[in-house]
Amino acid sequence: MSALPDQPDAPLISVITATHNLLSQGRQDSFRGVIECMARQGCDRAEHIIQDGASTDGTVEFLKSLTADAQRTRVISEPDTGLYDAMNKAAQVAQGQYLLFLNSDDSLASDDILNIAADRLEAAQPDFLFGSTLRRYEDGTETREKRMSLQAILQRMPFCHNSVFLKRDVFLALGGHDTQFRVAADYDLMLRLLAEGYQGARMDDPISLFWGRGVTDDDTSTGQDYARVWGKYYADFKSARDLTQEDFMRFYRRGHMPARLILEQLLRPGTSDALKAAARHSLWKTVRRSAQVWRQY
Repeated sequence: MSALPDQPDAPLISVITATHNLLSQGRQDSFRGVIECMARQGCDRAEHIIQDGASTDGTVEFLKSLTADAQRTRVISEPDTGLYDAMNKAAQVAQGQYLLFLNSDDSLASDDILNIAADRLEAAQPDFLFGSTLRRYEDGTETREKRMSLQAILQRMPFCHNSVFLKRDVFLALGGHDTQFRVAADYDLMLRLLAEGYQGARMDDPISLFWGRGVTDDDTSTGQDYARVWGKYYADFKSARDLTQEDFMRFYRRGHMPARLILEQLLRPGTSDALKAAARHSLWKTVRRSAQVWRQY
């Protein structure tokens, strides 16, 4: 029987990686990097769950062979409806108190980041802990994401989804990722998380390293999914009654919402403190950007 998250020998962190037909995509080498970076962590407070979507190209056999000697690593293969569904399935069987979603061709930012994060998590016990993300380019150069602010939640995802440790119980209480969103399910989850009043903490260390080969590189698809998230979130707002998905798509391109919608969010009974702060920030941005005529499209 698997250990439960509250048992003494259960890990603190469950790192979850979703895979599907890696071999046919030529991604076996990049995935070896994921296993190698996990091995270098040397963190006995973490487990690694590889959730495969019933691959048919030999990926499952490759995964089992690659992880045969990897400690606290489990390979699970079963049908799913996509990336976020696979993450949800893995979260159900995770033994850790916190979840970290690591893409199958990304990496962790340093060899000791799990131990650093584990110390913070054990000391503070936040609902979630987020940090920055490194981005590495083909020429070997790196940049670091610096725009991390929960006040930006009404405009965008405030940090990369692979750089946040989220309490498993909180993730499950929220129902996990809403799989109707193919690209922005992580943003939808974070918006719901803050709307429910959960409390987070920030760490200065970068958590993950991103290669920029994911679906969110397509800005049009991202904008369309953000528009659908906002359409769901603002569905019962009076100020949004006549707004269409194309309207929300335009707001995404502009980088700000209409003032009347943000004011309703700010004054709405039951709005969490985090979203009130985000609404004030968004209102300031709306006023400032409304004066920038080149954004009026």
